[in-house]
Amino acid sequence: MFEELKKQIDAIDGLRDQTAVSGGFARWRKQTEETLKSLYGDESAEVREFTSIYYPPLFLSCRMGDEAFDEAYRNGLEEARTLLSAIVEKVKRRS
Repeated sequence: MFEELKKQIDAIDGLRDQTAVSGGFARWRKQTEETLKSLYGDESAEVREFTSIYYPPLFLSCRMGDEAFDEAYRNGLEEARTLLSAIVEKVKRRS
């Protein structure tokens, strides 16, 4: 199961050219959430932390261009990478 988390981390690079509303991103997010739920339970801190990551900008303004959405999406992906990598490292240390 932790191999699946590693695959999800590796998939992040391929998502960078997509958007927060793309089908590829939606599948990746759902698969990652389901993997975390199967490892830690539906109400775990790991699942809550993962699902709380924002991929669109937190604040919207009529002056925002596409670059604000792109930057927020990439920042969300990097936050997800950091979280998932920390989970994998924590498991490695226990082993």
